[in-house]
Amino acid sequence: MEKKNKILVYTIKDRCRVCYTCVRECPVKAIKIINGQAEVITERCIACGNCTRVCSQGAKAYLNTTSRVFNLLNDSSPVYAILAPSFIAEFEEFADYRYLIGMIKQLGFAKVFEVGFGADLVAGEYCKLMKKKNARGCISSDCPAIVAYIEKYHPELVKYLAPVVSPMLAMARFLRNRYGKGFNLVFIGPCVAKKSEPEEIDEVITFVELREMFKRKKIHSKNVVPSDFDPPKAGKGAIFPVSRGLLQTIGISDNELERNVIVAEGRENFQEAVREYEMGAITM
Repeated sequence: MEKKNKILVYTIKDRCRVCYTCVRECPVKAIKIINGQAEVITERCIACGNCTRVCSQGAKAYLNTTSRVFNLLNDSSPVYAILAPSFIAEFEEFADYRYLIGMIKQLGFAKVFEVGFGADLVAGEYCKLMKKKNARGCISSDCPAIVAYIEKYHPELVKYLAPVVSPMLAMARFLRNRYGKGFNLVFIGPCVAKKSEPEEIDEVITFVELREMFKRKKIHSKNVVPSDFDPPKAGKGAIFPVSRGLLQTIGISDNELERNVIVAEGRENFQEAVREYEMGAITM
């Protein structure tokens, strides 16, 4: 079963009031009014999740896989969780992050690892790319929504995507190499698009879904034993998701005078950067 063929974002029809907000805010025009409903065109969607955030009616939703994760946890094989480093921003109510890890383990996860370590591995590969002489440079490939955008709307640029997997997949491969195949692996992070990445991850849930699981099992920080991440621990990769975090993880300067790195953020800026790169206006 290939995740890329799944319908990841869809419309809850009885909630849609056709306010056109999602239509205006979709960066790739993947939403169209059909029979009085704002429908997501799956073939055009890059699963960025922006429509689910801007819809005031809650009419846009994404694939919820909490039931599948509960099924894994009820299975005989151990289940490991890999947690995105952005959990710090999401779960800011925890003064001590170890209580969050304890809550995840109380759900039934045998081990909880930092995806930040995967970011450290990825950083090493980007360092190698930075040292290569390439006038056109490359486009970072850590965000699956951006990769989908390039594949669907600028296929001629696919060859310029960095030949480096995301921190999530790097961590998954590390764990498969260390522990073999006798476990199931669940990624926990903020991004809907992660649900489209390859089958090296058994399931992907968002932070919202994790909160839902805590609620269903009535797990609170007050009734858990705090626990730390299982080794290996992350280094600079823990800051990977912040603005210019990739650069800081790599340990290179993004001084504008050097003109060797361009960072574009936001649904409009990233598209403009891709267009300029395509026209040859951006060179290294």
